[in-house]
Amino acid sequence: MKNINKSILFISILAFTGCAKDLLDKTPKDRLSPSTFYQNETQCKMALIGIYNAIQPNATPAHFYQFDYMSDNGYCQDAWQGSKEVGEWLTNTSSWAPYAKWTQDYTIIARANEFLQDIAKASVSDAIKSQMSAEAKFLRGYAYTDLITYFGDVPLITKVLALSEAYVSRTAKSDVLTQILTDFNDAAAALPTSYSGSDVGRATKGAALAYKARVLLYNKKYAEAAQAALDVINLKAYSLYPDYAGTFDENHENNVEVIFDIQYIPTTQSQPWPTAALSLSSWPTANVTADMINSYYMTNGLPITNASSGYNAQNPFVNRDPRLAASVVLPGSKFGSTTFIPALDQVPCGARPRKYASIGIADVNNNSLNTILMRYADIFLMRAEALIEAGSTDAEIYSLIDKVRARVSMPTVESVEGTGLSQSQLRAIVRHERRVEFYNEGTRYADMLRWQDVSLVHDVYGYDKSLLSDPSSSATWTFKLVKQETRSFDAAKGWLWPVPQGDIDINKNLLPNNPGY
Repeated sequence: MKNINKSILFISILAFTGCAKDLLDKTPKDRLSPSTFYQNETQCKMALIGIYNAIQPNATPAHFYQFDYMSDNGYCQDAWQGSKEVGEWLTNTSSWAPYAKWTQDYTIIARANEFLQDIAKASVSDAIKSQMSAEAKFLRGYAYTDLITYFGDVPLITKVLALSEAYVSRTAKSDVLTQILTDFNDAAAALPTSYSGSDVGRATKGAALAYKARVLLYNKKYAEAAQAALDVINLKAYSLYPDYAGTFDENHENNVEVIFDIQYIPTTQSQPWPTAALSLSSWPTANVTADMINSYYMTNGLPITNASSGYNAQNPFVNRDPRLAASVVLPGSKFGSTTFIPALDQVPCGARPRKYASIGIADVNNNSLNTILMRYADIFLMRAEALIEAGSTDAEIYSLIDKVRARVSMPTVESVEGTGLSQSQLRAIVRHERRVEFYNEGTRYADMLRWQDVSLVHDVYGYDKSLLSDPSSSATWTFKLVKQETRSFDAAKGWLWPVPQGDIDINKNLLPNNPGY
């Protein structure tokens, strides 16, 4: 069901700041306001949906796949889309991507704060207040998790501000993290494990615990992250969907693996422009890097760089991890009703994303495929990573990674990499598994930021398309790599984005900016 976003007409009731009392009656006569609106459960739910609605992308560079373009997974050559300069480490205080992320997250926070203030006085039962308040806190925690990941220290705002309070300063990241954990804990304590009918898509106990695990992992609280992930597992509410490709098919939405997603509805609440179908299957800007393609192992579990793997550089897609073909439109593979011929396509790298591309959809501007923001496979890999970083090399780590591999019939860690592995060996394995499991789901760039591995920032290579041209016989093709973009890490900027200049111009208390800006 796709009903969580049906009622967004009433978002206008959510204000960013409060106003001081004066002699004028400012209750509007021609539209809804908080003072006259929260009269029943339906109205409260409409206001709550206004917060959910804000998690949709608010600008082109805020779409999930653009974060793969910022990483070593992908490349978008069109500078106007906002991800190119980020991937090149040329971000500045006027860049679109940081502005979009900052404004989107603070919109969520402002709406959540307004909702929490107004529902306290609503004419509904305490049970409804408790659950809906928990959902608002979850969404506020979700937004602040984003903010500290990309910006570090950010203003912590947990109430509706009067104009006299609006010139806020940045709060230490550690203090914001404390509030995030409070919000997720409060949410987990009050939310149900699941929903049915039109309520499917609302935040659950599992979602709150899953995002708690993520923010703890991202902030190197490894023991606590491992426990939060285990708490999700112990709910016994989720399992891996047996068909990896089908997990991202509109016919299989809301399946047993989905923990939290953005719900879309055909026509009435479809994906915002540009839709994933438009960006990934129509525009010539959705490039998969050769490095991403080469990272998928052979079906025997060996990397293609291993001489014993059986890899043939001139027949490169045979006997590869099934997630490769499920995720990428490879040269010579089916692209809708046609065969993908790189020389006849405009993507510079010679390969397109398949996952989330909705290839063949009748109207690319009316794409209603849900965007999965958190799924159960991430719980297994987050717990495995947290255990590794906490110093464990126990058998459970192997089992967690094996579960993810087993879904696509890839060999176990024990049968290929072996047993008795060191922390550094297990770290490399889980990081590789994250990359191939979550390609084009928008997690790779955040992983790069938190791992702070400079080696992941490197030039972009694709296939020489001129050598992949004869549609009648792919046997005549020659696979040769060519450089598409130069990328180099800027140590002066480090791993954080800048506070947007537009906000600094309004509020000088946001200074100093992050280093390098």
